[in-house]
Amino acid sequence: MPYRKPSDTEILDAIKDALRRHGIINSQRKFSELVMRELRRHDPDYSVSEPRIRRLALSSGLVTIEMRARESDEKTSAGLCPVCGGRTEKIRNLTVYGGTVTRGYRCKGCGYWTGLKRRVPTLYIFSPKS
Repeated sequence: MPYRKPSDTEILDAIKDALRRHGIINSQRKFSELVMRELRRHDPDYSVSEPRIRRLALSSGLVTIEMRARESDEKTSAGLCPVCGGRTEKIRNLTVYGGTVTRGYRCKGCGYWTGLKRRVPTLYIFSPKS
């Protein structure tokens, strides 16, 4: 089955249309299905992944994303944000003796944070920015 990749501007137009028609969308899967439906109105061969739609929506500033997460048993390490793909920065606290200790990590781009145990995103709620 052949497929084509839409451009970023085509995806952003589809995101705008999906949000205008449906308002608040409480699932990444449902959001991507609605965006794909809008894209396939123009070309039935278009295909795009859920993470690409989420990252484009965040970087464009069209939506605000509320995220729910669960803690896993893995330890957290500094790296890329699982929500937007940006770099995470250390959250530090001063100790009584003048040193610093790392309490977790935060993404400046989307607001994702995690403690010493890694937080795994489980639910995304997309709402149009007003």
